[in-house]
Amino acid sequence: MISDRPRFWKSLPFLVSTGLILISYVGFWLLSEPESISESTLGAEPQTQEEQRAQKESKTPNKIQRSETEQDLEPASLPLPEAIVPEAIVKEHQLKKGDTLSRVLSGLGVSDREIYDITIASKAIYNLKKIHPGQTIAVTFDAGEQQVAHFSYEIDPLNSLEIAQNKGQFVAEKKTAQLEKSIERRSGVIIDTLYDSAKRFGVPSEIILDLSDIFAWDIDFGNEIRVNDQFKLVYEVLKKDGKIVKTGRVLAAAMTSRNKVYQAYYFEAKGTRGDYYNAEGRSLRKAFMKSPLRYRYISSGYATRRLHPVLKVNRPHLGIDFAAKRGTPVRAAGDGVISFVGNNGGYGKSIIIKHKNGYKTLYGHLSAFARGIKKGKRVKQEDFIGRVGSTGLSTGPHLHYTLYKNGKAINPRKADVLRGEALPKKWWPVFSDLVKLMNQSLSPAPDLLATTDSL
Repeated sequence: MISDRPRFWKSLPFLVSTGLILISYVGFWLLSEPESISESTLGAEPQTQEEQRAQKESKTPNKIQRSETEQDLEPASLPLPEAIVPEAIVKEHQLKKGDTLSRVLSGLGVSDREIYDITIASKAIYNLKKIHPGQTIAVTFDAGEQQVAHFSYEIDPLNSLEIAQNKGQFVAEKKTAQLEKSIERRSGVIIDTLYDSAKRFGVPSEIILDLSDIFAWDIDFGNEIRVNDQFKLVYEVLKKDGKIVKTGRVLAAAMTSRNKVYQAYYFEAKGTRGDYYNAEGRSLRKAFMKSPLRYRYISSGYATRRLHPVLKVNRPHLGIDFAAKRGTPVRAAGDGVISFVGNNGGYGKSIIIKHKNGYKTLYGHLSAFARGIKKGKRVKQEDFIGRVGSTGLSTGPHLHYTLYKNGKAINPRKADVLRGEALPKKWWPVFSDLVKLMNQSLSPAPDLLATTDSL
């Protein structure tokens, strides 16, 4: 009988290997299911299949949440920096005397072709050959292609020429600035002339001239103004970027001359032309204006004898000479019909207007007549009829003005002429409220020399 001992020793390695495999499997199983082992170790009751399924589902969101958190930390999810877009380049130039458009634009970097295109595009709106010193040119360049994207020229404080490039073509348009209207008040004491004194208190030149027009029927600003006379004004201004670029209307005014107070209130009734009235509702207008020009100064007054500056002999100066720049507009002193237009001896180019009630006015030394002015034409007070000149026997530009009554020259400052119509009674309540409101603005200030405020 053969012994089994050798066969047992031969199978021993196989048994050892199998045992090791089993031990490894058990160890792996213990490490992968710690919760199950701990529960079984503690003697917990075995879970059903439904409980095990619910437990696995409760663990799933945590895994998803961890996955989303890990995704958030990935570099790809961080926002990328925005690309830097090059900005347009704007170049400006304030025109000086002697500047030309071509030279200025070339200096700013505009090509010859673009200069030509800009000039052609502007012709329908404004002739760029008429550029003026002090105005501003602005050119905007496309930073990407270094081409002109926009051209701007300041025609005046209110208007500008704007040319933009659109699909390779330049298109021009005229733009008007948006202005802000405000009301201002000024008052002061006259220490020399009305014009110079008012300028010191910041009153715009046009408003000063309007003031002289308003009281032109009552005050001789050349001879009647005295030191310590006073003025008060309420007027409109139009502003651009906080700066006055245009004046509006004088709303109310008061002049104290030789201890006499003159007042004016602008009132415009519905459906009628606005006018200036005194506090009693009487129009300040008279049949004739004392000055056919906007006031600057009067070079010589009325006199029965006067040494003529050219002939050097005493000759009656039957009228008033108004000194003014050549080309200054001349206005009709009153309503009437033109009876003479042409050369009139020593008066040079002259116009004579025939008025009602035997009056007529003469305007001499003109440089030109207004368009359409001819014998027989009917004109209204303040109509433009000609321009100041120095024709005939004259030593310099001025207007000679004479008022005649029944063929005899009279002093226009002392002429007894009728004042304008009174305000209709139906407008009195509204006008009275206006007067009260304006008087509050015209009321004396603690220091007249420092009253330069805005309402």
